[in-house]
Amino acid sequence: MSTWKTIEVHEFIKVDKVEKYLGAEIIIDPRIQWLEKDKSYLQYLLYNFKVLIIKNQNLNDKELKKLASNFGDFFTTNKANPTLGSVDNSSPVVIVGNKADEFELSYLGNQEVLPHSDHQWLEKPSSVSLLYALDIHNGAAPTIWYDMEKIYDALPTDIKNKINPLKILTYNPFFRPFGSVSAKYVDRYLDVPQGETYDHPLVRTHPFTDRKSLYLHKAYEMEFIGLSVKEGKQLMKFLHKHIEELPFKYVHQWKNNDIVIWDNRSTIHYRPTFNENIRRVLKRISIAGEKPF
Repeated sequence: MSTWKTIEVHEFIKVDKVEKYLGAEIIIDPRIQWLEKDKSYLQYLLYNFKVLIIKNQNLNDKELKKLASNFGDFFTTNKANPTLGSVDNSSPVVIVGNKADEFELSYLGNQEVLPHSDHQWLEKPSSVSLLYALDIHNGAAPTIWYDMEKIYDALPTDIKNKINPLKILTYNPFFRPFGSVSAKYVDRYLDVPQGETYDHPLVRTHPFTDRKSLYLHKAYEMEFIGLSVKEGKQLMKFLHKHIEELPFKYVHQWKNNDIVIWDNRSTIHYRPTFNENIRRVLKRISIAGEKPF
């Protein structure tokens, strides 16, 4: 049971604007010392609003890592379970960029990035991630977040009863050619993707708020444990349609020096494709998480 406590005001962190369906814009006073009470308040805001937007920042990597560390230890992985940026584990900072030629390694280019929660195929997926916009040119794609807690709450009772006990297996897309994987229900009689798999609840409970959310992506190869392929495909199709029909989203149009922090436990996010000649460069840091329950 969570021991999470509500904190209503803070001297150095101000909620400036609450978005209609998901997220809040906050202002952090540069005098903040990041004491334990400061970290707790920032976590409280994130786990309740799920997406935090901080504008007009000018941070070096040390400062960016300091901000991210308020949510826990940095996410790391190994060669047996590859992820975006796992080629080089020397820094938690990963460049997500198109036309980012000044960086030795950058990822994702201009391709569509389907709705997902970061690292869902791992035993312990990341709990929190952030993006920091370095250089965003006109026409670059936005990022869209979905509130999977509200999306779960909006399901009919009979569907909730059906999916509450179900487990989901997500297959690691990095064992496939880059950019070739999309949402697909796995038929083990035809093809079993490579890589170790870990079963997670389709409906997960947040460790700090005790609230439930639909822990489902629209990006990778997957299956539901205990369902036939026919049943699984039908359920996946129904849930994907349900996700897209609801308005519980936040669309962020990036500007230079924006930071967006999000809770991977209760949101998924999406980026549409954009023109390959448009420069879009951001830094990403992810935070280690627990095994979903």
